Amino acid sequence: MSRPKKWTDVSIELIKDPDNFELWQQLITSAEYNDKNGISKSTPQSQLQTLRTSYDRFLAKYPFMYKYWIRYAEWEFKLTDLDAAIKIYDDAFQHLECCIELWVNYLQFRINTITNNVDQVLNLFEKARRLIGCHFYSYEFYTLYLSFLESYATDTNQFKRKYYTLLRIILEVPLYHYEYFYKKYFELISRIGNDAKLQSDLPYIVPAKELQRQTKNLSQELKKTFTDAYITIQHKVYELYHFEKRFKRHHNDIRLISRQQLDAWLQYFDFLQLQKYPQSYIEMNYWRYLYIAANYPESWQKFADYFVFYKKFNSARHILIRGWKYLGNHQILIKLIDLEIFLKQYLRAKELIVEYVKYNVSIPVAIHEKLISIERIFNENDDDHMLNIFKSIIQDTQNDWFFNVLNYYSIDKDKKMVFLAEMKEFKGQKYYDTAMKLVSEKGKEDQEKSPNFNQLYKQLLYSSS
Repeated sequence: MSRPKKWTDVSIELIKDPDNFELWQQLITSAEYNDKNGISKSTPQSQLQTLRTSYDRFLAKYPFMYKYWIRYAEWEFKLTDLDAAIKIYDDAFQHLECCIELWVNYLQFRINTITNNVDQVLNLFEKARRLIGCHFYSYEFYTLYLSFLESYATDTNQFKRKYYTLLRIILEVPLYHYEYFYKKYFELISRIGNDAKLQSDLPYIVPAKELQRQTKNLSQELKKTFTDAYITIQHKVYELYHFEKRFKRHHNDIRLISRQQLDAWLQYFDFLQLQKYPQSYIEMNYWRYLYIAANYPESWQKFADYFVFYKKFNSARHILIRGWKYLGNHQILIKLIDLEIFLKQYLRAKELIVEYVKYNVSIPVAIHEKLISIERIFNENDDDHMLNIFKSIIQDTQNDWFFNVLNYYSIDKDKKMVFLAEMKEFKGQKYYDTAMKLVSEKGKEDQEKSPNFNQLYKQLLYSSS
Protein backbone atom coordinates (compact mmCIF):
# COMPACT_ATOMS: atom_id res chain seq x y z
CA MET A 1 0.00 0.00 0.00
CA SER A 2 1.45 3.37 -1.03
CA ARG A 3 2.14 6.04 1.54
CA PRO A 4 -0.53 8.80 1.67
CA LYS A 5 0.37 12.14 0.14
CA LYS A 6 1.02 15.19 2.26
CA TRP A 7 -2.13 16.99 3.32
CA THR A 8 -0.98 20.28 1.79
CA ASP A 9 -0.30 18.61 -1.55
CA VAL A 10 -3.76 17.06 -1.64
CA SER A 11 -5.33 20.41 -0.72
CA ILE A 12 -3.60 22.10 -3.65
CA GLU A 13 -4.80 19.36 -6.00
CA LEU A 14 -8.35 19.83 -4.72
CA ILE A 15 -8.24 23.52 -5.54
CA LYS A 16 -7.55 22.54 -9.14
CA ASP A 17 -10.05 19.66 -9.18
CA PRO A 18 -12.70 20.29 -6.48
CA ASP A 19 -15.09 17.57 -7.68
CA ASN A 20 -12.60 14.72 -7.54
CA PHE A 21 -14.00 12.34 -4.92
CA GLU A 22 -10.81 10.30 -4.68
CA LEU A 23 -8.89 13.44 -3.78
CA TRP A 24 -11.40 14.20 -1.03
CA GLN A 25 -10.88 10.71 0.35
CA GLN A 26 -7.13 11.24 0.20
CA LEU A 27 -7.54 14.47 2.15
CA ILE A 28 -9.10 12.52 5.03
CA THR A 29 -6.50 9.76 4.81
CA SER A 30 -3.62 12.25 4.77
CA ALA A 31 -5.00 14.08 7.79
CA GLU A 32 -5.33 10.81 9.72
CA TYR A 33 -1.88 9.61 8.62
CA ASN A 34 -0.38 12.95 9.69
CA ASP A 35 3.05 12.37 8.10
CA LYS A 36 3.51 8.97 9.81
CA ASN A 37 2.67 10.41 13.23
CA GLY A 38 -0.99 9.40 13.30
CA ILE A 39 -3.55 11.12 15.50
CA SER A 40 -3.89 10.91 19.28
CA LYS A 41 -4.76 13.13 22.23
CA SER A 42 -1.14 14.24 22.42
CA THR A 43 -1.14 15.43 18.79
CA PRO A 44 -0.60 19.22 18.53
CA GLN A 45 -3.79 21.24 18.25
CA SER A 46 -2.90 22.56 14.80
CA GLN A 47 -2.77 19.01 13.43
CA LEU A 48 -6.00 18.06 15.20
CA GLN A 49 -7.59 21.10 13.60
CA THR A 50 -6.36 19.88 10.22
CA LEU A 51 -8.18 16.60 10.82
CA ARG A 52 -11.38 18.39 11.80
CA THR A 53 -11.12 20.77 8.85
CA SER A 54 -10.73 17.82 6.50
CA TYR A 55 -13.86 16.13 7.79
CA ASP A 56 -15.82 19.39 7.85
CA ARG A 57 -14.93 20.20 4.25
CA PHE A 58 -15.57 16.65 3.08
CA LEU A 59 -18.97 16.39 4.77
CA ALA A 60 -20.01 19.84 3.59
CA LYS A 61 -19.60 18.53 0.06
CA TYR A 62 -20.81 14.96 0.66
CA PRO A 63 -23.29 15.22 3.56
CA PHE A 64 -25.10 11.95 2.76
CA MET A 65 -22.11 9.67 3.29
CA TYR A 66 -23.03 8.40 6.73
CA LYS A 67 -19.86 6.34 7.27
CA TYR A 68 -17.74 9.47 7.32
CA TRP A 69 -20.01 11.07 9.91
CA ILE A 70 -19.52 7.98 12.07
CA ARG A 71 -15.74 8.10 11.63
CA TYR A 72 -15.71 11.79 12.51
CA ALA A 73 -17.77 11.16 15.66
CA GLU A 74 -15.43 8.33 16.67
CA TRP A 75 -12.46 10.65 16.34
CA GLU A 76 -14.12 13.32 18.47
CA PHE A 77 -14.91 10.74 21.14
CA LYS A 78 -11.29 9.59 21.21
CA LEU A 79 -9.80 13.07 21.09
CA THR A 80 -12.28 15.14 23.09
CA ASP A 81 -15.28 13.71 24.93
CA LEU A 82 -18.77 12.26 24.67
CA ASP A 83 -20.45 15.62 24.10
CA ALA A 84 -18.21 16.41 21.14
CA ALA A 85 -19.08 13.08 19.53
CA ILE A 86 -22.79 13.61 20.15
CA LYS A 87 -22.58 17.00 18.46
CA ILE A 88 -21.17 15.36 15.32
CA TYR A 89 -24.02 12.85 15.33
CA ASP A 90 -26.50 15.70 15.77
CA ASP A 91 -24.96 17.45 12.76
CA ALA A 92 -25.22 14.22 10.80
CA PHE A 93 -28.92 13.87 11.56
CA GLN A 94 -29.51 17.32 10.09
CA HIS A 95 -28.84 15.63 6.75
CA LEU A 96 -29.64 11.97 7.45
CA GLU A 97 -32.58 11.99 9.83
CA CYS A 98 -34.05 8.80 8.34
CA CYS A 99 -30.79 6.92 7.80
CA ILE A 100 -31.24 3.62 9.63
CA GLU A 101 -27.53 2.73 9.53
CA LEU A 102 -26.64 6.01 11.23
CA TRP A 103 -29.33 5.54 13.88
CA VAL A 104 -28.26 2.00 14.74
CA ASN A 105 -24.65 3.09 15.07
CA TYR A 106 -25.57 6.10 17.19
CA LEU A 107 -27.85 4.14 19.51
CA GLN A 108 -25.21 1.47 20.00
CA PHE A 109 -22.73 4.23 20.78
CA ARG A 110 -25.09 5.73 23.37
CA ILE A 111 -25.59 2.31 24.97
CA ASN A 112 -21.83 1.76 25.11
CA THR A 113 -21.37 5.11 26.85
CA ILE A 114 -24.45 4.92 29.08
CA THR A 115 -24.23 6.21 32.65
CA ASN A 116 -27.26 7.25 34.65
CA ASN A 117 -29.09 8.52 31.56
CA VAL A 118 -31.09 5.40 30.72
CA ASP A 119 -34.31 7.35 30.20
CA GLN A 120 -32.53 9.70 27.81
CA VAL A 121 -31.37 6.76 25.72
CA LEU A 122 -34.90 5.34 25.81
CA ASN A 123 -36.20 8.62 24.39
CA LEU A 124 -33.64 8.39 21.60
CA PHE A 125 -34.86 4.91 20.74
CA GLU A 126 -38.42 6.20 20.58
CA LYS A 127 -37.40 9.12 18.40
CA ALA A 128 -35.65 6.70 16.06
CA ARG A 129 -38.68 4.40 16.01
CA ARG A 130 -40.91 7.26 14.88
CA LEU A 131 -38.51 8.03 12.05
CA ILE A 132 -37.25 4.65 10.85
CA GLY A 133 -39.40 2.12 12.71
CA CYS A 134 -41.22 1.10 9.52
CA HIS A 135 -38.03 0.64 7.51
CA PHE A 136 -38.04 -2.65 5.60
CA TYR A 137 -34.60 -3.45 7.05
CA SER A 138 -35.27 -2.33 10.63
CA TYR A 139 -34.44 -5.76 12.10
CA GLU A 140 -31.13 -4.61 13.57
CA PHE A 141 -32.74 -1.53 15.10
CA TYR A 142 -35.50 -3.51 16.78
CA THR A 143 -33.21 -6.24 18.08
CA LEU A 144 -31.03 -3.52 19.60
CA TYR A 145 -34.07 -1.79 21.11
CA LEU A 146 -35.42 -5.02 22.63
CA SER A 147 -31.98 -5.90 23.95
CA PHE A 148 -31.70 -2.46 25.55
CA LEU A 149 -35.08 -2.80 27.28
CA GLU A 150 -34.25 -6.29 28.48
CA SER A 151 -30.79 -5.35 29.75
CA TYR A 152 -31.86 -2.25 31.67
CA ALA A 153 -35.19 -3.48 33.03
CA THR A 154 -35.72 -3.03 36.76
CA ASP A 155 -38.64 -3.56 39.09
CA THR A 156 -39.47 0.14 38.96
CA ASN A 157 -38.85 1.39 35.42
CA GLN A 158 -41.49 -0.72 33.61
CA PHE A 159 -38.96 -1.65 30.89
CA LYS A 160 -40.16 -5.25 30.88
CA ARG A 161 -43.67 -4.15 30.04
CA LYS A 162 -42.28 -1.76 27.43
CA TYR A 163 -40.48 -4.77 25.98
CA TYR A 164 -43.74 -6.69 25.58
CA THR A 165 -45.53 -3.68 24.10
CA LEU A 166 -42.72 -3.04 21.63
CA LEU A 167 -42.69 -6.68 20.55
CA ARG A 168 -46.39 -6.49 19.74
CA ILE A 169 -45.83 -3.28 17.78
CA ILE A 170 -43.07 -4.91 15.74
CA LEU A 171 -45.41 -7.73 14.72
CA GLU A 172 -47.44 -5.22 12.72
CA VAL A 173 -44.44 -3.89 10.78
CA PRO A 174 -43.77 -5.53 7.38
CA LEU A 175 -40.02 -5.91 7.75
CA TYR A 176 -37.62 -8.33 6.11
CA HIS A 177 -36.89 -10.49 9.20
CA TYR A 178 -40.48 -10.60 10.44
CA GLU A 179 -40.20 -14.33 11.28
CA TYR A 180 -37.65 -13.66 14.02
CA PHE A 181 -40.03 -11.47 16.00
CA TYR A 182 -43.04 -13.75 15.51
CA LYS A 183 -40.96 -16.62 16.82
CA LYS A 184 -40.11 -14.61 19.94
CA TYR A 185 -43.77 -13.76 20.47
CA PHE A 186 -44.96 -17.34 19.98
CA GLU A 187 -42.38 -18.46 22.53
CA LEU A 188 -43.68 -15.81 24.91
CA ILE A 189 -47.37 -16.73 24.62
CA SER A 190 -46.56 -20.43 24.99
CA ARG A 191 -45.48 -19.64 28.56
CA ILE A 192 -48.84 -18.11 29.47
CA GLY A 193 -50.50 -20.31 32.06
CA ASN A 194 -47.19 -21.90 33.04
CA ASP A 195 -45.28 -18.81 34.15
CA ALA A 196 -46.88 -17.03 37.11
CA LYS A 197 -44.65 -13.99 36.59
CA LEU A 198 -46.38 -13.25 33.29
CA GLN A 199 -49.87 -12.95 34.76
CA SER A 200 -49.46 -9.35 35.91
CA ASP A 201 -48.03 -8.39 32.52
CA LEU A 202 -50.77 -9.96 30.42
CA PRO A 203 -52.36 -6.61 29.44
CA TYR A 204 -49.06 -5.71 27.75
CA ILE A 205 -48.59 -9.07 26.06
CA VAL A 206 -52.14 -9.82 25.00
CA PRO A 207 -54.63 -7.64 23.08
CA ALA A 208 -57.45 -6.42 25.34
CA LYS A 209 -60.16 -8.40 23.54
CA GLU A 210 -58.20 -11.63 23.98
CA LEU A 211 -58.10 -11.20 27.76
CA GLN A 212 -61.83 -11.91 27.87
CA ARG A 213 -61.14 -15.54 26.94
CA GLN A 214 -60.56 -18.36 29.38
CA THR A 215 -56.97 -18.30 30.63
CA LYS A 216 -56.57 -22.04 30.08
CA ASN A 217 -57.22 -21.67 26.38
CA LEU A 218 -55.63 -18.25 26.04
CA SER A 219 -52.30 -19.49 24.75
CA GLN A 220 -53.92 -21.55 21.99
CA GLU A 221 -56.33 -18.78 21.02
CA LEU A 222 -53.48 -16.28 20.82
CA LYS A 223 -51.45 -18.62 18.68
CA LYS A 224 -54.35 -18.90 16.26
CA THR A 225 -54.93 -15.13 16.19
CA PHE A 226 -51.29 -14.28 15.62
CA THR A 227 -50.86 -17.04 13.07
CA ASP A 228 -53.44 -15.15 11.00
CA ALA A 229 -51.50 -11.94 11.63
CA TYR A 230 -48.31 -13.74 10.58
CA ILE A 231 -49.89 -14.73 7.26
CA THR A 232 -51.06 -11.16 6.64
CA ILE A 233 -47.62 -9.69 7.37
CA GLN A 234 -45.96 -12.38 5.29
CA HIS A 235 -48.08 -11.37 2.31
CA LYS A 236 -47.18 -7.69 2.78
CA VAL A 237 -43.49 -8.48 3.12
CA TYR A 238 -43.52 -10.52 -0.09
CA GLU A 239 -45.24 -7.64 -1.90
CA LEU A 240 -42.63 -5.16 -0.68
CA TYR A 241 -39.76 -7.54 -1.31
CA HIS A 242 -40.75 -7.69 -4.97
CA PHE A 243 -39.50 -4.08 -5.15
CA GLU A 244 -36.87 -4.08 -2.41
CA LYS A 245 -34.87 -6.89 -4.00
CA ARG A 246 -34.33 -4.71 -7.07
CA PHE A 247 -32.45 -2.07 -5.09
CA LYS A 248 -28.77 -2.91 -5.32
CA ARG A 249 -27.54 0.17 -3.49
CA HIS A 250 -28.61 1.33 -0.05
CA HIS A 251 -26.25 4.22 0.60
CA ASN A 252 -24.97 7.35 -1.10
CA ASP A 253 -22.21 6.86 -3.63
CA ILE A 254 -20.67 8.96 -6.38
CA ARG A 255 -20.99 6.09 -8.85
CA LEU A 256 -23.78 6.30 -11.39
CA ILE A 257 -27.07 4.54 -10.72
CA SER A 258 -28.68 2.64 -13.57
CA ARG A 259 -31.88 3.92 -15.11
CA GLN A 260 -33.52 0.64 -14.12
CA GLN A 261 -32.67 1.27 -10.45
CA LEU A 262 -34.09 4.79 -10.51
CA ASP A 263 -37.23 3.64 -12.30
CA ALA A 264 -37.65 0.81 -9.79
CA TRP A 265 -37.85 3.36 -6.98
CA LEU A 266 -40.50 5.36 -8.82
CA GLN A 267 -42.52 2.19 -9.42
CA TYR A 268 -42.19 1.43 -5.71
CA PHE A 269 -43.69 4.80 -4.79
CA ASP A 270 -46.54 4.28 -7.25
CA PHE A 271 -47.27 0.92 -5.62
CA LEU A 272 -47.19 2.33 -2.08
CA GLN A 273 -49.58 5.12 -3.00
CA LEU A 274 -51.87 2.77 -4.88
CA GLN A 275 -51.99 0.44 -1.87
CA LYS A 276 -52.69 3.43 0.40
CA TYR A 277 -49.70 3.00 2.67
CA PRO A 278 -49.47 5.74 5.32
CA GLN A 279 -47.90 8.98 4.17
CA SER A 280 -45.26 8.71 6.90
CA TYR A 281 -44.22 5.34 5.45
CA ILE A 282 -43.99 6.70 1.91
CA GLU A 283 -42.06 9.78 3.03
CA MET A 284 -39.57 7.63 4.94
CA ASN A 285 -38.95 5.64 1.76
CA TYR A 286 -38.59 8.84 -0.25
CA TRP A 287 -35.81 9.82 2.14
CA ARG A 288 -34.16 6.45 1.54
CA TYR A 289 -34.37 7.11 -2.19
CA LEU A 290 -33.00 10.62 -1.78
CA TYR A 291 -29.99 9.51 0.27
CA ILE A 292 -29.10 7.07 -2.49
CA ALA A 293 -29.92 9.25 -5.51
CA ALA A 294 -29.10 12.71 -4.14
CA ASN A 295 -26.76 13.35 -7.06
CA TYR A 296 -29.69 13.28 -9.48
CA PRO A 297 -31.83 16.44 -9.77
CA GLU A 298 -34.92 14.38 -10.57
CA SER A 299 -34.81 12.73 -7.12
CA TRP A 300 -35.29 16.10 -5.42
CA GLN A 301 -37.95 17.10 -7.93
CA LYS A 302 -39.89 13.85 -7.51
CA PHE A 303 -39.91 14.21 -3.73
CA ALA A 304 -41.09 17.81 -4.06
CA ASP A 305 -43.83 16.71 -6.48
CA TYR A 306 -45.03 14.22 -3.89
CA PHE A 307 -45.35 16.94 -1.26
CA VAL A 308 -47.07 19.31 -3.70
CA PHE A 309 -49.60 16.60 -4.57
CA TYR A 310 -50.57 16.38 -0.90
CA LYS A 311 -50.47 20.19 -0.54
CA LYS A 312 -47.49 20.08 1.81
CA PHE A 313 -46.01 23.15 0.18
CA ASN A 314 -43.57 24.07 2.94
CA SER A 315 -42.12 20.57 2.83
CA ALA A 316 -41.82 20.80 -0.95
CA ARG A 317 -40.05 24.15 -0.61
CA HIS A 318 -37.69 22.69 2.01
CA ILE A 319 -36.76 19.78 -0.26
CA LEU A 320 -36.12 22.01 -3.27
CA ILE A 321 -34.01 24.45 -1.26
CA ARG A 322 -31.91 21.56 0.06
CA GLY A 323 -31.56 20.10 -3.41
CA TRP A 324 -30.61 23.47 -4.87
CA LYS A 325 -27.95 24.03 -2.20
CA TYR A 326 -26.58 20.51 -2.59
CA LEU A 327 -26.44 20.27 -6.38
CA GLY A 328 -26.65 23.86 -7.58
CA ASN A 329 -28.72 22.56 -10.48
CA HIS A 330 -30.76 25.24 -12.25
CA GLN A 331 -33.62 22.80 -12.96
CA ILE A 332 -34.24 22.47 -9.23
CA LEU A 333 -34.08 26.25 -8.89
CA ILE A 334 -36.65 26.70 -11.65
CA LYS A 335 -38.98 24.23 -9.93
CA LEU A 336 -38.55 26.15 -6.67
CA ILE A 337 -39.32 29.42 -8.45
CA ASP A 338 -42.41 27.87 -10.06
CA LEU A 339 -43.57 26.74 -6.62
CA GLU A 340 -43.15 30.25 -5.22
CA ILE A 341 -45.10 31.68 -8.16
CA PHE A 342 -47.85 29.10 -7.63
CA LEU A 343 -48.02 30.17 -3.98
CA LYS A 344 -48.14 33.81 -5.15
CA GLN A 345 -44.83 34.54 -3.46
CA TYR A 346 -43.71 36.65 -6.40
CA LEU A 347 -41.09 38.68 -4.56
CA ARG A 348 -39.46 35.53 -3.22
CA ALA A 349 -39.43 34.05 -6.72
CA LYS A 350 -37.83 37.18 -8.12
CA GLU A 351 -35.21 37.28 -5.36
CA LEU A 352 -34.22 33.68 -6.10
CA ILE A 353 -33.66 34.29 -9.78
CA VAL A 354 -31.99 37.68 -9.37
CA GLU A 355 -29.61 36.14 -6.84
CA TYR A 356 -28.73 33.41 -9.31
CA VAL A 357 -28.11 35.83 -12.17
CA LYS A 358 -26.05 38.06 -9.91
CA TYR A 359 -23.59 35.38 -8.81
CA ASN A 360 -23.29 33.20 -11.92
CA VAL A 361 -21.38 33.95 -15.09
CA SER A 362 -22.97 31.36 -17.35
CA ILE A 363 -26.75 31.68 -17.25
CA PRO A 364 -28.86 28.88 -18.81
CA VAL A 365 -31.51 29.90 -21.32
CA ALA A 366 -34.23 28.50 -19.05
CA ILE A 367 -33.20 30.90 -16.27
CA HIS A 368 -33.41 33.89 -18.60
CA GLU A 369 -36.84 32.73 -19.77
CA LYS A 370 -38.00 32.46 -16.17
CA LEU A 371 -36.62 35.92 -15.43
CA ILE A 372 -38.61 37.35 -18.33
CA SER A 373 -41.82 35.67 -17.14
CA ILE A 374 -41.37 37.04 -13.61
CA GLU A 375 -40.67 40.52 -14.93
CA ARG A 376 -43.95 40.32 -16.84
CA ILE A 377 -45.79 39.55 -13.61
CA PHE A 378 -44.41 42.71 -12.04
CA ASN A 379 -44.76 44.81 -15.22
CA GLU A 380 -47.95 43.50 -16.74
CA ASN A 381 -48.76 46.66 -18.72
CA ASP A 382 -45.29 48.07 -19.26
CA ASP A 383 -44.29 46.92 -22.73
CA ASP A 384 -41.33 49.29 -22.86
CA HIS A 385 -39.82 47.74 -19.74
CA MET A 386 -40.26 44.24 -21.15
CA LEU A 387 -38.62 45.18 -24.44
CA ASN A 388 -35.69 46.64 -22.51
CA ILE A 389 -35.37 43.33 -20.65
CA PHE A 390 -35.35 41.44 -23.95
CA LYS A 391 -32.80 43.85 -25.39
CA SER A 392 -30.49 43.48 -22.41
CA ILE A 393 -30.66 39.68 -22.44
CA ILE A 394 -30.18 39.37 -26.20
CA GLN A 395 -27.22 41.73 -26.21
CA ASP A 396 -25.62 39.99 -23.21
CA THR A 397 -26.09 36.48 -24.57
CA GLN A 398 -25.94 37.17 -28.31
CA ASN A 399 -28.55 34.45 -28.58
CA ASP A 400 -31.31 35.10 -31.11
CA TRP A 401 -33.51 32.42 -29.48
CA PHE A 402 -35.02 35.14 -27.32
CA PHE A 403 -36.66 36.68 -30.38
CA ASN A 404 -38.68 33.46 -30.45
CA VAL A 405 -39.52 33.92 -26.75
CA LEU A 406 -40.66 37.46 -27.58
CA ASN A 407 -43.40 36.01 -29.77
CA TYR A 408 -45.03 34.40 -26.73
CA TYR A 409 -45.69 37.76 -25.06
CA SER A 410 -48.56 40.07 -25.86
CA ILE A 411 -46.71 43.29 -26.60
CA ASP A 412 -47.89 46.14 -28.81
CA LYS A 413 -46.98 45.20 -32.40
CA ASP A 414 -45.78 48.68 -33.31
CA LYS A 415 -43.41 48.68 -30.37
CA LYS A 416 -42.29 45.20 -31.35
CA MET A 417 -41.57 46.43 -34.86
CA VAL A 418 -39.52 49.36 -33.58
CA PHE A 419 -37.65 47.01 -31.25
CA LEU A 420 -36.84 44.58 -34.06
CA ALA A 421 -35.64 47.44 -36.23
CA GLU A 422 -33.28 48.51 -33.45
CA MET A 423 -31.94 44.95 -33.24
CA LYS A 424 -31.31 44.67 -36.98
CA GLU A 425 -27.76 43.39 -36.42
CA PHE A 426 -29.40 39.99 -35.87
CA LYS A 427 -30.98 40.07 -39.32
CA GLY A 428 -30.33 36.83 -41.16
CA GLN A 429 -30.51 34.73 -38.00
CA LYS A 430 -33.31 32.21 -37.77
CA TYR A 431 -35.38 33.45 -34.84
CA TYR A 432 -34.94 37.13 -35.59
CA ASP A 433 -36.18 36.66 -39.14
CA THR A 434 -39.11 34.55 -37.92
CA ALA A 435 -40.10 37.19 -35.37
CA MET A 436 -39.87 39.95 -37.97
CA LYS A 437 -42.02 37.94 -40.37
CA LEU A 438 -44.67 37.25 -37.73
CA VAL A 439 -44.88 40.89 -36.64
CA SER A 440 -45.03 42.09 -40.26
CA GLU A 441 -47.76 39.60 -41.17
CA LYS A 442 -49.70 40.60 -38.07
CA GLY A 443 -49.52 44.21 -39.19
CA LYS A 444 -50.86 43.36 -42.65
CA GLU A 445 -53.68 41.28 -41.16
CA ASP A 446 -54.69 44.16 -38.93
CA GLN A 447 -54.73 46.51 -41.91
CA GLU A 448 -56.88 44.11 -43.91
CA LYS A 449 -59.28 43.61 -41.03
CA SER A 450 -59.66 47.31 -40.20
CA PRO A 451 -62.44 48.99 -42.29
CA ASN A 452 -61.57 51.79 -44.78
CA PHE A 453 -64.11 54.41 -43.73
CA ASN A 454 -63.32 56.77 -46.64
CA GLN A 455 -64.04 54.08 -49.18
CA LEU A 456 -67.22 53.04 -47.38
CA TYR A 457 -68.41 56.65 -47.30
CA LYS A 458 -67.88 57.05 -51.06
CA GLN A 459 -69.78 53.83 -51.72
CA LEU A 460 -72.70 55.09 -49.69
CA LEU A 461 -72.75 58.41 -51.59
CA TYR A 462 -72.78 56.72 -54.99
CA SER A 463 -75.42 54.23 -53.96
CA SER A 464 -77.75 57.00 -52.71
CA SER A 465 -77.44 58.94 -55.97
